This record gives sequence, C-alpha cells and structure tokens, in this order.
Amino acid sequence: MSESALEGGCLCGQVRWRATAAPANVRVCHCRLCQRATGGAFFARAIFRLEDFERSGETTSWSTSPRIDRHACGRCGTPMFAAPRDLPARIGVSIATCDDPGALRPDCHIWVSAKAQWLVIADGLPQFEASWSMD
Repeated sequence: MSESALEGGCLCGQVRWRATAAPANVRVCHCRLCQRATGGAFFARAIFRLEDFERSGETTSWSTSPRIDRHACGRCGTPMFAAPRDLPARIGVSIATCDDPGALRPDCHIWVSAKAQWLVIADGLPQFEASWSMD
C-alpha cells in the first residue's frame, strides 16, 4: 500500500471506510461461512488494525459463528466487514469494496478444503487446507 490512505465503500455509497496503514494481511477465505455470508465462492478480505481504520454509515450486523460478526450496508446490503470477537482490535474488510480494485493483492488462500469444486486456483499463492490466523 502506498503512503496515502486506502478507501472504499458499498454499492450505494452510504457506507464508507478509510485505512491509514497497510493491512496486517490480505487473504482469500473459501470456508462455507464466508461463501454463504457473501453470496460468492469466497471472501477476499484485508485485516486492518482498528486504530488505523475509520468507517461511516449505517450497517446491519449479525453473527455467523461464535467467532465472527459480519456487517453489511444497511441500505444496499453490500457485505462490508467481518469483525473477529477474539481479535477485537482488528477488522476484516472486503477488498472488493476498495475504491481502487487493484490496491490490495491477497497473500494466500485459506480453507481451500471447502472451496467450490469448479473453482481452479491458479494464481500461484500459497493454499492452506484450513484456518489461518486473522492476526
């Protein structure tokens, strides 16, 4: 990430976010929870420290596991954030919501044991069968 802030938002523009530091990691999660929560084959997300992150706009939230609360735009429904309860100083952000779609590149794939069978991962990134820390 460059020295400037990274910004993004939902489809309708009601929810906006801004990160002032590089993410701790950027990963593609293929677990069934992420598939169902996003309505897609995977959840490509960046983890930021909350001290380097700000957001505005109304979101709805719900728990998708004992560990994760999800947040979506309250108006258009765009899946935006994943908040890990065991790492309260962190927030996961959908990289698809970045204003610059090429600003962040994933560093690995996690939960590939649950990936869609039709999906071929050919980007050369490391792949992990199960979980990887959000830290």
